[in-house]
Amino acid sequence: MRYFILGHLILSCLFLTLCKKNTDGESIPILPVAGDSSANNVQTPVVPNDPEPVVTLPGDFGSDGPEAFLMTDPASVNRYANLEFSFSERMDLASVEGSMQVVDSGGNPIPGPGAGGTFRWVSPRKVIFDPYKELDEDEGYQILFGTGATTEEGESLVVDSRTFTIQTEPSFTMSHTVNGIPLGGRGVSLAQSSNPTVTLVSVLGNHEKVESLKLSTLDGDSVTLCSGGCSTDTFTTNLSSGALAPSNGGNPYYYEIELPNGRRYYKQLTFNYGSFSGNPAGIQADIGAAVLDNAHMMEVLSRIFERFAHADFKVTNKTFNDFASERTTTTRRPGCIDTTNIDSGDNPSSYHNFEYIRSYGNGTGAYSEGYGYCGFFINNYGTGLGSADFTIDVYVRSMTVNPTVGSGVPNVDANLAAYDNGSPGLGADINGHQVALDLLLVSKLSDVCGFCLLAVVLGDNDKIAFTAQAVMDYDGSPGNRKISRARVIPTTDTNGQMAFNIKTPFQTDDPYFNLNDPDEVAGDPRRFHMSPWTNDIDVINLDAKASTAGIFSWGFIGDLIASIATGIANNITPIIQPQIVQSILQDVIEQIAPNVINAILDNLQDPGLPIPLPSHLPAPLSNTQLRMKLKVQQGLEPKASGGNSGLVANAGTGITATMSPANPDAPQSMLGTNSFNVYRTAAPSWSYPFSQSAAKPGLLLALHSDALNQAMFSLWQVGALSLSIDAAFINQINTYAGTDPLRQLTDDLLKVGTLVTVLAPGKDTITGLDGSNNPFVIDSSDDVIIQVNPVLAPVLRFAPLSGGAGTEKPGLTVDFGDMELIIKGKKGNGTTYTITKIRTSLTASGSADLLEFSNPTGNPSFANTTALQVQIDPNNMYYIVEVLEGPANNPYGLDPEKIYRVVDPLVKSLVVPLLNNILYEVPLSKQIPLSTSVANGLRTGSGACWLNLDRNVIRIETLPIPSNETNPYLFARLEAMTSDKGDVIGCP
Repeated sequence: MRYFILGHLILSCLFLTLCKKNTDGESIPILPVAGDSSANNVQTPVVPNDPEPVVTLPGDFGSDGPEAFLMTDPASVNRYANLEFSFSERMDLASVEGSMQVVDSGGNPIPGPGAGGTFRWVSPRKVIFDPYKELDEDEGYQILFGTGATTEEGESLVVDSRTFTIQTEPSFTMSHTVNGIPLGGRGVSLAQSSNPTVTLVSVLGNHEKVESLKLSTLDGDSVTLCSGGCSTDTFTTNLSSGALAPSNGGNPYYYEIELPNGRRYYKQLTFNYGSFSGNPAGIQADIGAAVLDNAHMMEVLSRIFERFAHADFKVTNKTFNDFASERTTTTRRPGCIDTTNIDSGDNPSSYHNFEYIRSYGNGTGAYSEGYGYCGFFINNYGTGLGSADFTIDVYVRSMTVNPTVGSGVPNVDANLAAYDNGSPGLGADINGHQVALDLLLVSKLSDVCGFCLLAVVLGDNDKIAFTAQAVMDYDGSPGNRKISRARVIPTTDTNGQMAFNIKTPFQTDDPYFNLNDPDEVAGDPRRFHMSPWTNDIDVINLDAKASTAGIFSWGFIGDLIASIATGIANNITPIIQPQIVQSILQDVIEQIAPNVINAILDNLQDPGLPIPLPSHLPAPLSNTQLRMKLKVQQGLEPKASGGNSGLVANAGTGITATMSPANPDAPQSMLGTNSFNVYRTAAPSWSYPFSQSAAKPGLLLALHSDALNQAMFSLWQVGALSLSIDAAFINQINTYAGTDPLRQLTDDLLKVGTLVTVLAPGKDTITGLDGSNNPFVIDSSDDVIIQVNPVLAPVLRFAPLSGGAGTEKPGLTVDFGDMELIIKGKKGNGTTYTITKIRTSLTASGSADLLEFSNPTGNPSFANTTALQVQIDPNNMYYIVEVLEGPANNPYGLDPEKIYRVVDPLVKSLVVPLLNNILYEVPLSKQIPLSTSVANGLRTGSGACWLNLDRNVIRIETLPIPSNETNPYLFARLEAMTSDKGDVIGCP
């Protein structure tokens, strides 16, 4: 049953950064794969702004003397853009730089030394002034050239060319709350159950300068909040119904801000909404369904039981014999013979309160577990000294099943098989060579003859205690195994514990039967056949040990009575022998066999199975370990229909992540409900997987996407998705990406020079201001780091199927909202600085699969390994990107439009390949430990046993499901490949 565990292993790491040109430098909307005519993306309905109008020099420029001219519209200046001046004469460069000044409406110069920026001379007649910082929004500035700004001939500019007045564009900042919770800092998730009404409140800066405002979803639905001018800065929208109503999952929205001149700006916001798990770190109920088929899985369970009986491993630090003999007691049930007055013989007090195995017996009611075989009666038994009635109780004190008999022949074999003879069940054959029992028998006399020698020494109510052994195949010769067969009803309880109960009623003389025979024939039961065991048992070493009346101190009389008593016991043992054997076999089937399975299931529930991510992945992924927990739910049942047969059950799983060392960049917990979205209303059906069990033998698992979503949430929570992408990160991925050019990552943005080339053509540096307003040089040789910070937990689910005839594998839909990307520079001394911050939200389609790892680097440790594959389709996603503003997000006032030009190509050359490389083939461990301590699971004296996931032992694959399935699931098959199915368990 522990074979249930696979098919649950999904891990994800999704992040994207995408850009699209916008000429104003604010809130740049990015369309999918810009310029790619082959893209089939659902594009965000964004209207790009027209280019800024081209300014031309006046026809009489310079006719009245040396003049300067500002090459932009002074009424609407991009506050991030450079200021370009043309001169009518060749200028003295130093004089211009020394005399130029830029002051705001209060007469304050812009920050920084000198003129507050750098000069780049294209020629002596053209200069580009780059302010150290972006200009203030909606601010009037004067650009002053003093009389010291002269031509090469020493002439000053004419008076009208010494002062230029400009007005910067306003910024249209927005802040948002949803149901009173602020958006834009920490992620926000709202449970529909406690938030049936969803109210979005947004505040817009400079609203009086806005012509219209629309709120839209990424797939195109929108509502107009104001048109013909906006009279308020606060906009309240009820999102509870209508086209903009949030769905279960990620919900990205964006505002379209339109100005009177037709220019548009875009602001985004995202939150998760819907149904959430109430126990995000625990086992999720009704998340999977499984079929354990007869051909493979019943044989796997049978072989594991045989290996346990063979002493190949211990279960919870117990052997087979420990389980067989562990449930002991000293309690005697009412009606059994009281032995507390035995007073003579071999240590008589040891028979007053002796220990025995309570599961063997014929008790009823409160003592139905067993509690000894009491009340066997022999009427008027004659001896050489006279006659008496005898009552005998028999107790089993220990049971021993040797691992082998004869010359190393395995002692026990087992076979399990589901059947349906009109009353479905599980057939259980337990076949063995040799079993040894230690017995204790107590006899009590009554109605002793009145005038006979026996009455001289023994009277009514005297008692005698005996010891004996019962051994099947006493001669030790293996011979043929003795068969026992039982019809079993397997069940599971609320704790995930399995129980085997033999169908009742049964008798000690049930004949041999085929599983498809009726349970009874003419009232004769065919449920529990075990007579071959009974017929081969010998009782040996039967010896009277103690008694009342002090007879063992009477010399030869005591010896004589002991001999007589031994004969009495020999007479009774054939009568009770079938019941003893039946109880033993019943205990093996109903107690020992499920105990072995339950020990494994307990370990799967807690602590679960550790699954470390491969060490070849870059950090922090390589520092991450998944832990998978499994609970078999109530409702386990045997099924057989045509050629398909096996056990079917629903299961709960829990897939969580840990990281060591911890990632300092891990996200903060979400506001509202810090959990993951759930989509299931019931467990996946086992019906279709069961119908495939004959053609596709093995463990067939139907897994709901909620299991994958939990894994994704936990990976997000510990910071496994918070990545720092630099040259080392990319190079490490390329080392195992193989030679496939589609998987080779670009190194275009490994140096700041790529940015500098666009931001400042012809220069090797850009100069800004640090926190103290001192010049700070951004150098082309600086390294680049892209810090990925997923603020909001991603949401994953299976996409609807086509609904037609045939079969298909379900695709994935992933919502990734509030993904913050920080582009940093790194100096040679290791210090870093922020260049820009970007925020994106997206919905993408993809696929998930389990397949053979291609092992592109030929690493022997990854040979015959199963890999998880998750891929994102670059031609089927839509998203929006916002370039964030302000000193914390753009500390050096760089032009967002130009930054976009660098980032935009990365959608195809870096981001999607990076994502798909990380998840292209994630090899799973070939050995998953089945024990974490001596006290749990399966282990030997040398250490823990393991589930052997080498593909030569267990092959894992995913299969298609019917295209008309309305509740899609991952359909995985685990096939035992070896002839000896017991090899699925490896031990040191």
